[in-house]
Amino acid sequence: MVSADVMDCTLRDGSYAVGFQFAEGDIHAVLTGLDAAGIRLVELGHGLGLGAAGALGKPMLVPEERCFELAAGLRRAAWGMFCIPGIATLSHLRRAAAAGMRFVRVGVDITDVTPAERFVETAKGLGLLTFANLMKTNVLDADGVGDAAQQCEKYGADAVYLVDSAGAYLPDEVRDLVAAVGQRLDVPLGFHGHDNLGLANANALAAAAAGARYIDTTLDGIGRGAGNAVTECFAAIVRDDAAGGYDYRALAQLSETVVRPLARLHDDRVYQVMGAVTRTHSSFFPLISGCARAAGVDAFELMAEVADVDRIAPTEGLVREIAGRLAARLAAR
Repeated sequence: MVSADVMDCTLRDGSYAVGFQFAEGDIHAVLTGLDAAGIRLVELGHGLGLGAAGALGKPMLVPEERCFELAAGLRRAAWGMFCIPGIATLSHLRRAAAAGMRFVRVGVDITDVTPAERFVETAKGLGLLTFANLMKTNVLDADGVGDAAQQCEKYGADAVYLVDSAGAYLPDEVRDLVAAVGQRLDVPLGFHGHDNLGLANANALAAAAAGARYIDTTLDGIGRGAGNAVTECFAAIVRDDAAGGYDYRALAQLSETVVRPLARLHDDRVYQVMGAVTRTHSSFFPLISGCARAAGVDAFELMAEVADVDRIAPTEGLVREIAGRLAARLAAR
């Protein structure tokens, strides 16, 4: 049996699936239930982190400050939030720390981790357990991932997360990546997976077996796109050395009674699978879909060709240009 510290992200990553509209009663029930079941790290707030509701015009049903107050009721678990530099400010970080937040996850695209530096330094100065989350990890090879992880370690991160944003990894890839990157770091690794190919649980287990200390999960797998590894399932498999075990039966009951009844938004399953195969982040699905429709070309072909050129941050101009070339080839047949 492998050992891992489970970080439950139901109230953060899961917020995407409900349009950021978790009700206060649901937040309270999930917080209380996770705390009682032995989960020691609980993430909540807007899917895009601190400050996102105001910066992006996508408000939560329960404001950020009220989330702070609800989380303050946790008796044993530590609570934290996500933080993306450029969406969040250092003031957001300081305000959350003053409200009792005990950890923060600084999310940066793996191709440029420099925005993390000031946030990691500030978080450490505030006494927070500080994670660096390398979003879109799967756009780089192991050497590139290791370089980015080492840079975050130099900034002072207490741990570094590898993030399978496209849900594209296979278990053996996760195992090899965690082992390779872990050899280059003195701080622990974490793993955050998505379920586009139905492998989130298997990948989480592979990461833990390869030495990742922290594993992200959500109740019933609720999360952005295809969702995440499942808290109640993963907790039933792994051992928690610090707390003496997770009450996976209580977690399953919490999932059944609170999370499963929620009305959820659903991404197109075809796009979820296509995104995993091409390693394309779901945030680009609307752009690719719209350009494919306008040009009268197959969306999967367009996604694949765009990914060959730029799967990191394709611009609208690039996608339209490639769609036009596809349409011209189609017309010439």
